[in-house]
Formats: sequence, C-alpha cells, structure tokens
Amino acid sequence: MPDESLCASRRCTWLRLSHYRLIWPASALQEHGYDITVLPPHEKSGFLAKVADREDGTQQLTSVTVPPDADVIVLQRPAHPLQPQMIKLMRSHGIAVVVDMDDDMSSIDPNNVAYHTYRPGSSSPLSWKHAAQSCHNATLVTTSTRALQRVYSRPGQGMVLDNYVPEAYLTMERGDTRNFGWAGTTKSHPNDLQVAGNTYQRLIDEGYHFRTVGGRSNVRQAARLRDPVDCTGSIPLIDWARVIYQELYVGMAPLGATAFNQGKSRLKAIEYMAGGVPWVGSPREEYRRLNRESGCGLMATTPKEWYTNLKRLLTDDVLHKEQSEAGRAYMATETYQANAWRFMEAWSRAHEMERGRVAQKQSM
Repeated sequence: MPDESLCASRRCTWLRLSHYRLIWPASALQEHGYDITVLPPHEKSGFLAKVADREDGTQQLTSVTVPPDADVIVLQRPAHPLQPQMIKLMRSHGIAVVVDMDDDMSSIDPNNVAYHTYRPGSSSPLSWKHAAQSCHNATLVTTSTRALQRVYSRPGQGMVLDNYVPEAYLTMERGDTRNFGWAGTTKSHPNDLQVAGNTYQRLIDEGYHFRTVGGRSNVRQAARLRDPVDCTGSIPLIDWARVIYQELYVGMAPLGATAFNQGKSRLKAIEYMAGGVPWVGSPREEYRRLNRESGCGLMATTPKEWYTNLKRLLTDDVLHKEQSEAGRAYMATETYQANAWRFMEAWSRAHEMERGRVAQKQSM
C-alpha cells in the first residue's frame, strides 16, 4: 500500500501527499532546520502492509511496517478501505496519526470528475465513507476551513490550518495584459462559472478579453459564450502561479452556493493576490473572511454584481493598483515560510495527545 510520505516531528513525522497541504509546509520547516525526508509515491516507498482475505471478500489489514522512529504520521484524504484499519494499527503502537482533509468529499457534485472516485459502490476502491472513518480513528484531524471541521472532526480532535503560498509567488513578474479570467477547470468546478451569468459575453462584446488558465473543459458552455474559449491548456504545478500572473489582469473566483463549496478554502483568491492580481469572488465563507482580513477582493452575488465589479477593476486604474498592492502586502504574511510553524504546532499537539492517551491507558 504505497504512500507519499514525509518525515518531520521531534524525531520524525511521516506525511502523505499534497504540496499545498503537506509538501510545501514540510519543506519550509526543513529550511528552518527540521530533519525532513520525502518518500515519493512509489512501489518501493511508503508503508509496507500485509493483508488477509476475509470470507466476505473484503480484506483485513494484519500488519503495517512504518519507519521505526516515526512519532506522528500525517495522511491526506485516506479514503482506501484499508486506511482506517491502518490508522488503528499505528495508534495501537503509540504512533499519533493526523488526517488532513481539504474538501467535503461526501458532497461532491455528480458532475465533478472526482465524484465516482469517492462514491461508495463505484468501481473505485476509494470512498468518502472510508475517509470519514479514517478521521474518526485519527488522533487529530486538520482541515483547510472551519466548515470542514464541522464535517470531519469531533470537539477537541481538530485544528484548522489555512492554505498559504510559497514565498516565491511574491516575486514572480506580472504580464503586460488586460485579460480578465479564471484559473481552473469545469472538470472539478462544474457549476461555478454559471453564477456570473452573461457577464463573460457582455464584457467580451465591450472589447475585453476573457482568458482561462488550466486544461480545456466545458468553460464555453458554463460561461454561455458564443465562441471558443481562449485557454492556456494544462499547466504543471511548477508553472501554475507564473502563468496566472502572466495571463490575468483581473481574476475571478466564482463558487456556487452548494454544500461542497461551503467547505472550500481561500486558495484561489490568495494565489491571485500573491501575484498582485485583483479578484472578484462569490461570497462564500472563506472568501468573506479573506476580504475582511485583507481588504482585498470584491464580492459578487448576482450576474449584475459580477459585471459591475469586474468592469470596475478593468477600467479604474487607481482601484486596480490599490487592490494589487494591498494583496501582495497581505500575502507577505501568508506564506509557508512565515506560517510553517502552525503545521508543526498541529503535529506536535497530536504527538502530545497520543502520548497522553497511551499514558492514561497504561495507568489503568
């Protein structure tokens, strides 16, 4: 059962998956002197697990081998049926387990490309139910939003860790463009562009250029456009932010009023802000909080508000400059380099919680 893992705690902490949630904060901690080892997702790395077949056709995890000096193991989205069992086994040996969740997988839209991956009963072995059970079995549950704490964590068992950006995002150059646009794909955001109604075509008809950053998808239909969309195509993660800053003058962060989106983080908006791209967004919980804390972002609920606010940022150079400069200034405090300690605080807390549990059990 290979896992992408990392080592980092007072002695070692093993982590799995995700640059934004695990790899980048752990790398920032390494820069501060923490001993971190990265194990990529490969058949020769991760946790060595042994299983036995049950009579009902399911599998029973009989043992799992982890690095002997691991104090804390951190997993992201552990949705495989063996992973809740694995967490129990690890904790039975006194190892703290942290589960990190960045989406409400139980409310994924059926049109989302990930829906069948996590739908119970699908051809995929993964399921949001296994992820929920993994959270239940964990020492500590970390999430990217407060809303997700309500979904996955019990009182006293969770912590919110905001998303941040690498410090390098702040030094990337802006492109010489007047494009307004969106960084994303309808494969994972099937019902979000629609909230702006006819705004896209209305602004295009007035001479403004609409550009999307990401792989080709159903943007034309979702945005109700007459002509094909000007799209960058798929962008590797290493180039993602750079392309956004080169291609967009004003960014869009639309999110429909769905249960799934109630748990969405501030990530898209802070990606824009780090590069000085002013943005208009839907008034979801984390975008409203970001707006209050930074003074950046214009909220839009109706197509009329989307049109008005995008037009303001496209035509008012003073407002655009104010939003751009305020965004970059705020994001100077919102990097992994400045906030990696928050992740270590969470992992250390899990270690102390597990030690307390073991000590209490031994005293009984």
